[in-house]
Amino acid sequence: MSDQLVFSGFEPPHAKESAVFQEVLPLLKEMAASIGGVAQSIVIKHQKTYSSIWYGPVLAFRLRLRDTARYIEVPSASKDTVAEIAPPEGQKAVTGGFWRVNLGDKAVSDCAVPLGRALQDAINRLPKSWDCCSRYMECSNAKRCVYPDPSLALGCGYRKILASGKIYYGENRNVD
Repeated sequence: MSDQLVFSGFEPPHAKESAVFQEVLPLLKEMAASIGGVAQSIVIKHQKTYSSIWYGPVLAFRLRLRDTARYIEVPSASKDTVAEIAPPEGQKAVTGGFWRVNLGDKAVSDCAVPLGRALQDAINRLPKSWDCCSRYMECSNAKRCVYPDPSLALGCGYRKILASGKIYYGENRNVD
């Protein structure tokens, strides 16, 4: 008789989270691209008790589908992006500045659009790389960034200002 243990059928703790990530990834890529994001910047990182989805250096959301715990966590500033997933009693603030939404029996694939919005919010939280470029007047007149490469435009600080509704230059100027 052998003293060896065999773990046939062993599933890593993050296997369900990885499977769900692969399932919703096409929609996440599409929603990121709609605001200039790059699909290759969307990654999953596995932690001890959950998996986290990142856009480059910015955390979009956490996903836990282990044992009986089934929830999504987003940074508290992004809580409105996932509000429709569960009724208010299924949501709460948790330590570390996160907002938790309990999934209950809900399939995570049914939550793909709110997760996409959480990803878009993360993309919009990217730090600026520069203040503005030579197209600032065109951007002001268009009320949005018109830089031809959307992925590079994500680094524009004036793009964020325009998104907040403030326009400093041109025919649409609304800040004195």
